[in-house]
Amino acid sequence: METIAFVHFSINTFTDMEWGYGNESPKLFNPTNLDCRQWVKICKEAGMKGIILTAKHHDGFCLWPSKYTEYSVKNSPWKKGKGDVIREFADACKEYDMKMGLYLSPWDCNHPDYGNPKYNEYFKKQLKELLTNYGEVFEIWFDGANGGRGFYGTDKLHTRTIDKDYYNWDEFEEIVKTLQPNCIIHGGKIADVRWVGNEEGYAAKTHWSTMHYADSYVEDMPVQYQLNTGHENGIRWFPSETDVSIRPGWYYHDSENHKIKSVPKLLDIYYESVGRNSLLLLNLSPNKQGRIFREDSLRLINWRKQLDLDFENNLIDNQTNFVANNQNQLKYAFDGDFNTFWKSNTEQAQIEIDFGKEQVFNRLVLQEYINEGQRIKRFTIKALVGNNWKNIIKGTTIGYKRILRLPDIATNKLQIHIEEALDQPLIADISIYNAPLVLSSPKIERNQKGEVSIMSPDKSGHVFYTLDGSDPSKNGLKYKAPFICDDKVTIKAVVINNETQGEIAERKFGPSKAQWKVVRQKGDFSKLFDGLSETTWIAKGDDVKSIVVDFGSKINISGLTYLPDQSRGNIGIALDFQIQVSRNGKHWKTMAEGEFSNIRNNPILQEIGFKRNSKVRFIKFITKTVADGQNALAIAELDVLSK
Repeated sequence: METIAFVHFSINTFTDMEWGYGNESPKLFNPTNLDCRQWVKICKEAGMKGIILTAKHHDGFCLWPSKYTEYSVKNSPWKKGKGDVIREFADACKEYDMKMGLYLSPWDCNHPDYGNPKYNEYFKKQLKELLTNYGEVFEIWFDGANGGRGFYGTDKLHTRTIDKDYYNWDEFEEIVKTLQPNCIIHGGKIADVRWVGNEEGYAAKTHWSTMHYADSYVEDMPVQYQLNTGHENGIRWFPSETDVSIRPGWYYHDSENHKIKSVPKLLDIYYESVGRNSLLLLNLSPNKQGRIFREDSLRLINWRKQLDLDFENNLIDNQTNFVANNQNQLKYAFDGDFNTFWKSNTEQAQIEIDFGKEQVFNRLVLQEYINEGQRIKRFTIKALVGNNWKNIIKGTTIGYKRILRLPDIATNKLQIHIEEALDQPLIADISIYNAPLVLSSPKIERNQKGEVSIMSPDKSGHVFYTLDGSDPSKNGLKYKAPFICDDKVTIKAVVINNETQGEIAERKFGPSKAQWKVVRQKGDFSKLFDGLSETTWIAKGDDVKSIVVDFGSKINISGLTYLPDQSRGNIGIALDFQIQVSRNGKHWKTMAEGEFSNIRNNPILQEIGFKRNSKVRFIKFITKTVADGQNALAIAELDVLSK
């Protein structure tokens, strides 16, 4: 299917939360213009093959009028309690010939029996409702987040933990396979597909669709890493889904309307998921009206248009000649039909492609015939440059699809060397393209000294910028070197190459950090304020769970931002927080406290707002719990909000 959609829409949409606590009133759920047809139509136009909707998230609120709980749409003001979001969603999917999937959270922060064995009976009843009343379901999504803080039908927020064998997974599977025999299961002990190991939108460059069973995983290797790579000799066919949101969060938030992922970023996600043998599960977040926000839909459609351009013209045509170590049925590797394939007569293979004339290309698509397994583990691509064969790129796995993004290469001949495989390679398809130039938005950074750098990820083009919040153009300021701008400012920048213009980048900077310092702790804390997301301050030790910043003088602040470690290892992520402020460093006042929702899997910038502005000199960031029980606290950036 390659690309499918997630839709997160529930009570959280109306509370501005990511994870609710189960005590939010159903009366808050009241979309003013719910339009599931709009969701499905947009996804159809974007080339998606299916959509999965959050029927019930961790808070326990149900988007259908379940017979087994009062915590549902039937007690909301929407359609006077007579509405059914799942029914409208199912009807829209049927109208647009779109496969329908449903997300049902096993964790339920509202149900009083959660944590007790009899909750399983309640969950099975709800599962049966969803699988019998709404037509064919192509995938059922059981989330892996289980147990934690919630109200659970009480008047007190508390934590409930569960044993690893708490859920009756075998009975859940029996219900699914009995009522929906073709339904794919995600999550739990009985899953058909696996999570890719992160929510950032990438599969590893080496990515196997096979894995061992959980009791045979490598003991001294993080499970998330193993999910991201798979196991070369795994005995279970267990392909991955790469789930990621078009926004920083999974649910709609007004504050994120300017943080929708750019087309170049969405292209990166596609190439690092679908292009690495994974399925892309891209999330959309309907707003309080019940509609996909206009900018989200435009971004999605423009992303699909760009993908169509990238793969518009296959350079392999009737004039192209092929030579291989086994000529028999070689044409099947180039016929565009996944159901036919070429088989090498040895585990090592070589295919030469002769265009008959010079061609310029920058995309190479390789596909294995996975009906008989994933086999290739190492390959090299060579191009004839002048009279010499030049190594272009080396790779590892291919699987269902591997898309190689390359610099522009001019050649009339190309070679594919399969150097190592688990069995004789089966090639279903090879195609070659010259994708048009897409300019990425530049990266705007400011260090503690107030020095601004604007960097383009592209080698071509020039950067233009503004300092007054207006849109830049090639008639404006041209970036040549870092410059000083140490005050509250909005900077916009864009890359322009002749008539091609990239997307505009925007950064808002607050007060100067020149006098900021960390007190009462030793070490180099410059990484906290250097403006670089790729650098991280790390303090190791169980006693290091807080940090105090001295601004040097009193400043007005309305909150704090915390960026966790952005390395793919994600070290020392704080799961909760308490923010205190002080005017003199002696007397402290708590301004905010709580938990970061889903930060372990989605370590994005966290904004912590205060109920009122404060003029203070000191701020203290405290956490009690670090992800994975690590004895370290890591912070990529600390900053303040200033109105």
